[in-house]
Amino acid sequence: MKVAVIGAGPSGLTTLKTLREGGLDACAFEAGSRVGGQWVIDNPSGTSAAYRSLRTNTNRAMSRFTDYAFPDEYPEYPSHEQMAAWLERYAHRFELKDHIALSTRVERVEPETDGGFLVTAAGRSPARFDAVVAATGNLWDPVRPEIPGYFDGPTLHSKDYRDPGTPLDLRDKHILVVGLGNSGCEIAAELSKSARVFLSARSGNHIFPRLSPDRPAPPHPAEPIPTLFRLLPVTARNALFKAIFTRALARMTSTLPRPDSVGLPPAPRDPFEKRAIVNEEILRLLGEGSVTPKPAVRALLGSKVEFADGTMEAIDAIVFATGYRFSLPYLSREVLGVGDAADLRLYQGILHPQHPRLFVVGVMRVFCSIWPMAEQQAKWVAARLLDRFPLPSPREIERRAYPVLRGPLAHCPFRAHDLRHEARAQ
Repeated sequence: MKVAVIGAGPSGLTTLKTLREGGLDACAFEAGSRVGGQWVIDNPSGTSAAYRSLRTNTNRAMSRFTDYAFPDEYPEYPSHEQMAAWLERYAHRFELKDHIALSTRVERVEPETDGGFLVTAAGRSPARFDAVVAATGNLWDPVRPEIPGYFDGPTLHSKDYRDPGTPLDLRDKHILVVGLGNSGCEIAAELSKSARVFLSARSGNHIFPRLSPDRPAPPHPAEPIPTLFRLLPVTARNALFKAIFTRALARMTSTLPRPDSVGLPPAPRDPFEKRAIVNEEILRLLGEGSVTPKPAVRALLGSKVEFADGTMEAIDAIVFATGYRFSLPYLSREVLGVGDAADLRLYQGILHPQHPRLFVVGVMRVFCSIWPMAEQQAKWVAARLLDRFPLPSPREIERRAYPVLRGPLAHCPFRAHDLRHEARAQ
């Protein structure tokens, strides 16, 4: 069986490795000139959103692949350079390079009547594959909000930000960062060292620090879940974990100021409502006045910005850290079956309900590092393509499909356990 894997970032690489180890004839297409995806800063593909100070939010123990750990000399939270080098070595270690077409952007994936696909890449003739795995992620197509009015100064999305001087010189200026997420908080904190920074937040979120090296890491997705959780019905299992996690989050943040005490909107009561922010300094910077909190932007007024509370500030430049849309531009809306790929509903968060050999790996809302979870998804895909387990009826697949980015946040070990259980992996 011939399988096309689109993308050679962390998710694409582990998928390619897993499929080939299972005996499948898999190859990958990568738009960039190197493997590594998002972690290759200024990749000619134009899809990287890495900035020079970027490092992982999950530590080495949480982020490793099952059979490929990080070097001992790496810090607990590797930089983007270290991540790119690690992924390059991973591709070399498992002899993947000969099966990856670099600098090759996939333009179209078209289903055929027999269930296969015709894949067309730039500068190449269409090639037929029996199955396709989309592993291009969801952090490359930026969302830019529509705000009434006009702004005289320059704007950029966090995807294009590299450092305080690149691509715009933001030093010694009044900068508005819009968006309370990991990127927004990290960029605001970095800019505060050389600029006057305002941080606009439309809604609140939980904020906690990176785990210290002396604190046990959460379970890896490949590890078996405790017996109690295996025996409980799924609803009861998830409710119990939610209660445990809520208490753990309260302990982790007990020594930090509450977000609303430093001017941010209050965090949601339900910690599963949004993926939390991992940042050890933004609350301190807000508390000491190095970063000024602001509510949502109401209007742009030339050289000023008006906020929802009626206040106005003179602003020199705006950085929109407003997230990304889930885009699969090589698949038509007719194939996807939706008007907006952000609404894409997948069985197990992986399989397209109308195309039983079309898979998405590495796009999910989870409490963990995505890469080892993508590895577990890839194992499920391999088992399915090798016909090692049956799928439910088409009606049941459709019923159990859920939106991958708008569904409930999941605990990785539980989701990985469910995938292994269905695939009958031991």
